[in-house]
Amino acid sequence: MTVPASQPHFLPDSAFARLIVALAADPWPSERALTELPFGRDLAGLVDHERDPKDNRDTPGHVRAVVKKALQINEHGLSAVVQTSDQELLYQMADLECDYLAIYESPEMAARGWSAQAAKGYIAVAALYHDIGKIIQRDRHPTIGYYHLQYSPEQAALRSQFRTELDHWLFLHIIRFHDVFGVVSTGEGSLSALVDLIPMREMSEAERLGILHLFLRINLADIAGTVPVREAKIRHMMTDLRRAAAAMPSGGKGTQPTEGLAFREALIEADVSVGRAVARIQRMLAEPGLPEYQDEGLDIIIERELMAIQGSNVRQFAHTFSHVCKLDYLLRFIRALQHHARDTGKPVRTVVNGFVALLCRVVNEYGDLTHRAGGDRRRIGIALKGWTREPAATAQLCSMLFGDTHLALQWATEEATAWFYD
Repeated sequence: MTVPASQPHFLPDSAFARLIVALAADPWPSERALTELPFGRDLAGLVDHERDPKDNRDTPGHVRAVVKKALQINEHGLSAVVQTSDQELLYQMADLECDYLAIYESPEMAARGWSAQAAKGYIAVAALYHDIGKIIQRDRHPTIGYYHLQYSPEQAALRSQFRTELDHWLFLHIIRFHDVFGVVSTGEGSLSALVDLIPMREMSEAERLGILHLFLRINLADIAGTVPVREAKIRHMMTDLRRAAAAMPSGGKGTQPTEGLAFREALIEADVSVGRAVARIQRMLAEPGLPEYQDEGLDIIIERELMAIQGSNVRQFAHTFSHVCKLDYLLRFIRALQHHARDTGKPVRTVVNGFVALLCRVVNEYGDLTHRAGGDRRRIGIALKGWTREPAATAQLCSMLFGDTHLALQWATEEATAWFYD
């Protein structure tokens, strides 16, 4: 079987070319097909309880579901995996779908060998491989999967599926950053995290937007393969995509190549205001889904507490916060904090105030790391896994945050670590 003309990125008669056709009939490869695929044994392991890591029992059903959801998005658009009757939201998804199709059928993308049909095949294969890192370890599996595919003995077999180095690079790139849109949508990541999705070389805006659309669709399939996609989730993801487009010189509508570094700085600059910091905190508090944290007026409480803590430094805090690219594992603690508050009868305002105080302490503590010697700024990540490592310690930290806030902030800061993104 030769690769269809609409799939120019995979070599004729390659396993990936055949895989696209097979997935259209069944969203999981047959045993025979898996033996022909590079890293096929690892893919099989992801749906085998005997090989699946003990801390990762969601994978067998999840990987199959993500491939199925990706195919549904390919066929029917974003709304295929979003349960909503909101006509305005349906219109917004349809409008974004039109943008996506226009980008992939544009002359700029055609010059790169792309089309909407070609993107469908790429999305289907990437969905199959997206969690390959989980065969080794669940935590940080996107990065682990990237290095596994790039440096394991089968890496040559994987490279042989693609026509060009660029096609191969993009595939690996998708594996490495496939969860970024979802992370930003929760507030754990800042908009500057989207910088990692785009090469720093000169590209047309259509090319940049095309890559962003690919990531959004694969990330949406990943989410839909785990939980029902809430309206707030897809709204946040679409908003982030449009804000990234607005950071481009022509609002994502131009076709002239622009410098990658200029796009990077514009994207970060789009997130530096106090209002954006408040919106990000509000996303984090709303993400666990408890109804009392869904009130749109919560932003006023957040802003007032932020102003009370930071005072005249609030703008500098917001600027630094925009460079905190990732707050790793923070949502686990927010979920625990909110449930602890509900169980002990603490009001929402008390939770918001305690959480904002905690966030300010950590960001201020590590904010100096965002400054370079020459005056430029760098992005950092802050790992907060220590806050939820042991259930008893988590409960104690939550209790202390309401009873002895100063001591709780000191303890929490000692349990945090930071790393450089740039």
